[in-house]
This record gives sequence, C-alpha cells and structure tokens, in this order.
Amino acid sequence: MQKRNYNYFLLIFFAFLLVVSIIFTQTLTDKATQALQKGNVEAVETFKTNNEMQHLVNLSFTLQSRLSQMSNMDRVVPLDVLSDSLTLFGYNANVLNDAVARKGNVPNLKRLMDAVNIQLNISYAILDARQQVNVPLLDSLTKVLTKTKPAENVYHYGVLVEKFLENQLQKTLVTNSAHASQLSGYNRVLSIAAIVAVLIFTTIIVIRQWQQLVLIKELRVAREAAVKSRNAKDEFLANMSHELRTPLNSLIGFGNLLSDTPLDRDQKEYTNTIISNGYNLLHIVNDILDFSSIEAGKLRIKRIPFNLPQLFEDLKRMFSAIVNEKKLSYHWDIDPQTPQLIKGDPERLKQVLVNLINNAIKFTSYGGVHIHVGVLPEEGEEVHRLIFSVKDTGEGIPKEKADLIFERFEQLEQMATRQHGGTGLGLSIVKSLVESMGGSVSVNSEVGLGSKFTFTAIFEKAMEAPVAASRNTSKPSADFAGYTALVVEDNAANRVLLKHLLKKYNLQIELAENGLEALERIQAKHYDLVLMDIQMPHMNGYKAISIIREELHINTPAIAMTAYVMENEVKRCFAAGFNDYISKPIEEPDIIGKIIKWMPARAENASQPAIAGTSVENDLDFFRELVGGDEAIMNELLGEIRKQWVYDKEALRIAAKAGDVSEMGRILHRVKSTFSALGPNHPVLQLLKKRTIAAAGDDGEISKICEEIIGDIDQFGKAVFLS
Repeated sequence: MQKRNYNYFLLIFFAFLLVVSIIFTQTLTDKATQALQKGNVEAVETFKTNNEMQHLVNLSFTLQSRLSQMSNMDRVVPLDVLSDSLTLFGYNANVLNDAVARKGNVPNLKRLMDAVNIQLNISYAILDARQQVNVPLLDSLTKVLTKTKPAENVYHYGVLVEKFLENQLQKTLVTNSAHASQLSGYNRVLSIAAIVAVLIFTTIIVIRQWQQLVLIKELRVAREAAVKSRNAKDEFLANMSHELRTPLNSLIGFGNLLSDTPLDRDQKEYTNTIISNGYNLLHIVNDILDFSSIEAGKLRIKRIPFNLPQLFEDLKRMFSAIVNEKKLSYHWDIDPQTPQLIKGDPERLKQVLVNLINNAIKFTSYGGVHIHVGVLPEEGEEVHRLIFSVKDTGEGIPKEKADLIFERFEQLEQMATRQHGGTGLGLSIVKSLVESMGGSVSVNSEVGLGSKFTFTAIFEKAMEAPVAASRNTSKPSADFAGYTALVVEDNAANRVLLKHLLKKYNLQIELAENGLEALERIQAKHYDLVLMDIQMPHMNGYKAISIIREELHINTPAIAMTAYVMENEVKRCFAAGFNDYISKPIEEPDIIGKIIKWMPARAENASQPAIAGTSVENDLDFFRELVGGDEAIMNELLGEIRKQWVYDKEALRIAAKAGDVSEMGRILHRVKSTFSALGPNHPVLQLLKKRTIAAAGDDGEISKICEEIIGDIDQFGKAVFLS
C-alpha cells in the first residue's frame, strides 16, 4: 500500500516537474519568439524600404532622362503623363521618408529628400516652360538638369540610407542570435527533465491514442449513417409529397365541387376559406420541396420561349382578388427597350415574382404595389440581362433584418407577435432561384415607408414564338357520354372526388384501388381511358402500366396522377409507359383538358390523316405542348425514342427472318407505346393502326412486309429521327 502511494506521489512529482519545465521552457521560448518576430518585422520593413528606395531611384533616373530631352520641341512628349509621374515621384518620396523616419535619426535622409525636392523643382519648371513654349528657358532648364544630375544625388544618398538600415538590421540579428544561443542552453537542460517526465506518461498517451482511434471508428460509422440518411431524403420527400398532396387533393377538390352547388353567402365564404387555405398549405409543401431540391443541387432551369407581358398579365389576374379585398393599387410596367419575347424558365421567374409580390401585399395595409422591368447592358449578343423591381408602401424592414431575410427560416416577426403566416423559406428560395438564373437579389427598405426588392436575371434571345399554353381557369365544356374510364386510386376520398367530378361531364367511371385490381379489370373489359395513381399498395402505378404495355399489349391512353413533383418524375412517367401525367392536387380544368387530349373521340372525330403525305400532325407540336415546350426534356425523351426504335427495328427483322409473326405483333405493340407520346394522330401511330401482319405467307413475304413497315415508320417519323 505504501509502495503504491509512493509510486502515486512520484507520478505526481514528475507530473509537477513536467508542468514547471513546460511553463519555464514556454516562457523562455516566448521571449525568443518575440525577439525573433521583432527581428523578422524589422527585416521585412528594411527589405520593403530598400525595395521602395530602388523604385524611387529608378523613377528618378527615368524622369531625369525624359526631361533632359524636352528641349527638342519636335518630339511629341505626353506632358500629362510626365506630370503624373512627377506627382507619383514626390508622393513615393514622402511615403518613404515617413517610413524611414519612424526608425529614429537616420543619417543622410534629409539630404536624400533635399535631392528629391531639387529634382522636382527643376522638373516642374521644365514642364511649365514646355507648356508655355518658352524655348530659351526650356533650353536653360534642361542644361541645369543635365549639369546638376539630381538623380545621381538621389541614388547616392539612397544607397547611404540603405546601408545604414542594413547595419541596424545586422545588429538586431546578431543580438537575437546571442539570445537564441543562451535560451538554447536552458532548453537542453529542461528537455532532459521533460523527456523523463514524458516517458512516464507514454502509457497514458498510448491509451489516449487508442481511445481516439475508437472514436474515429465511431465517427466513420456515424458518417455512413448520415450518408444513408441523406440518400433516403429524396424518398422521404416523395412520400411526404404523396401523403400531403393526396388529402389536399380531396380537400381542394371537394371544396371546388361544393362551391358549384347552391350556397348562401355564409356557406360560400366558408367554402372559399377552405379552398384558399388548402392552396396555402399546398404552397408551403411546394416551398419545402423546392428548398430541398435547391439544397441537393437538383434544381434545373428550363430554356423555353415565353411572352413577358403575358406573364405579368397572369400575375395581375392571380393577385386581383386579394388586391381588391385589401383595397390596394397594383401596377406593372415594362421598359420599352425590354424585349417582350425571351427564352428562359417562365415558371421559375413567376415563382420568384409571386413570392415577392405576395410578401409585398401581405405587409402592405394601404397604398399599393408597383412592379417594373428594365433591361441592363450585356456583353453577349445572344442574351438579355433584365432587372426586376417590386416596390410596396408597406411596413418596411429594419436595417438589422435586411441582411438576414434571405437566409432560410428567417422571418421579420417574432413568434409571439406574428400577424402573418409563412415558413421563412420564401425569400431563401427567391435568392437561390435568382442565382440559378444568373442574377442577384437585393432589398432597399425604410421602416414605415415600404420596401423595394430588386433582382436581375439572364435570359436568352428567343428566335421562335412560345408554345401556346392554355391556362383558362374557367369551367371547361365537354361531354364524354358513351365513354368509360378506369380510375385507379388507393385513396377512397380521391376516388369519390374523381367520380363526382367526372360525372358532371357524363364520363362513365369504374374504380380500382390498386394496380393488381386495375390489371384484372383492364383484361376483362375495354376502357377508353385509364387514370392511374402512382403510389399504391400491392402494386404501384409504374409496375401496373409496365405490365399493361409490355405483357398485355394494351395501348389504351393512360394518364398518371402523381403526387410526386420532383424533377425526374415526368421522364419516369413517360419511360414507364404513361401517355401523359397530371400532378396533385388535381384542378378540374387541367384534368378535363388532359382527357380531351387523349380521349378516342379526338382521333375518331378528326379527319383521318393521309398516310401518303399531308398529315394533320406530322411534326412535334403535340409532343412540345405535352412537355410544356421544355427543349431539354424534349431532346432527352426523343433521344430515348430513337434508341428504342433502333432496338425494336432490329428485333422486327430478326423475328421476320425467323417467320415468328406472333413476336412481330408483340414488338409492334411495343412500338406503339414508344411513339405514343407523339400524339394519337401522329402518322406513325396512324400507320401502326392500319398495318397488320398476316399469319399466312412465306418467310420472304413476311420479311418484305416487315421492311415496308420499317421504311414507312422511318419516313413518317423523320421529324423525330432528325430533331
């Protein structure tokens, strides 16, 4: 026990000795370091002074050489340049004088400055004589300059000053070296004691190192878990979007249905409140999804032509109700030099403006909102840099908040005193969207007077008219009597909503709750249209449509009803076999417009296109409208169609060579699905409807028919293959 205590106190003693040694060593080291730093600073200042002295001497000789030639009146001499050089010469001399004077009494410094002043006086006199064209005086002064040679004096005294400074630096370095040698002896003695103490603590250090390795391993495991969590983020957001948009679809849809029924004033107000708050919640969901896309770097800016005044007219209609309700003024104007037709992402631009205008109206109680658009000069010939401003007469923003409002989750109001809603993501999304469009955003505001948000964005010059997009929000008129649609939706409320909504248009509806039930129904009965949800139990929409196209060879038009609004959802829907898609919550005009586009009545009632040449739809207008004019998506999907057709064409020839008529029929069904995105009246689809391959005939005849079909598809699909 006593031995243990002895070892314990010995350990404490060595620990104490180590601490004292370290403190003493550190003190001595600090002194040496301070002396070294002082010497280094002095060395650096000396080197800088010498460098500046060299520049001063060089400038002195340059000026003396140039001014000595001023007597030649025929020589073109830029007097303003010489005057600027003299000014710089005098300024540098004064700066150098101040820097050297701080080192104390430096010999020859005054003589150096006197030489500089003499050169300046003579030089300025020469410039005045030259400017006044006083040839005799000019000749006299240049001779004085040549004779006195002030630059040599500047050089001479400059060298003396440099030598003095170097001698001072050398003394400092010698002193520091002596101190360093003395401290080095102390450090050697103390190092021995420190080594002994360090050996005692080696075991402790090893244990600590082992613990650190364990911690690193745990951190690595935690990092892998974080990566998995980040990878699961997209799936979570997709599920969240589905789970939120599905009830929102019912909430908004039934609210719209209810608003079409006879209601008294109070009931109408309640209904409008339900619908309005449903859209508010939808806006919050969209903000969260947009913010997530921005954080993940998945935000994509489209490049499609659009009409700028039309976009502002849409915004005016959008805010007309709330502006009238708050009795505010609303004005917008576009600078006459601003192009009306530009190429960019109208939806993202509108999203930025909606956020800014909505905030302006929200925080404005009287007065109004004014939106202005102008154009800024831009070096590139193919782009326009536009500047947008949204000005209001609202509450204004405190200066301490102005730099924070573009940060995520930042709001002007404290939680306990909030009068306005919001997630605090709107302006953060605005900033990210504007930067994605090549611009920047700023705010200028005064409390009580209002705010002005300004942002810039780069757009391309549009060489073609924008695709006309029907945005009519009025109730569409259509009659689908005699037609039957299969609605596949796992949510009971949404099934009831679609049933009642489509009943108004005399469309016969049959319901299925999941993909498996949909497959049973579609095999048992012909439907004119399929409306199918994506996320369903037992079998999702992607799997169901894939089986319908690839295994059952059924080409009934199918529209995906998706609550997923991530960027790649459109491509995935088309790749799976859907003809079109609509996002939830479903708007009545949108879904009726989609049904009108794909209902067989459209193809049957239209004049049949002539396969020989004059087709009603032999271009990509239908497809361009389908993807909203987004050229990037068009090119990507057309590329996939081309790849699939190359594969199917080869498969057709192999089947024809083998005489397998059944396999050729299955391939042609697949070809119909491949080209279905081009529209039901496209010549390729009309051709596939008419051409069939009979089971009779020899292999040569079948191969001949196969080549004819391939040739016709290549001919009528050249708009796809050459795009």
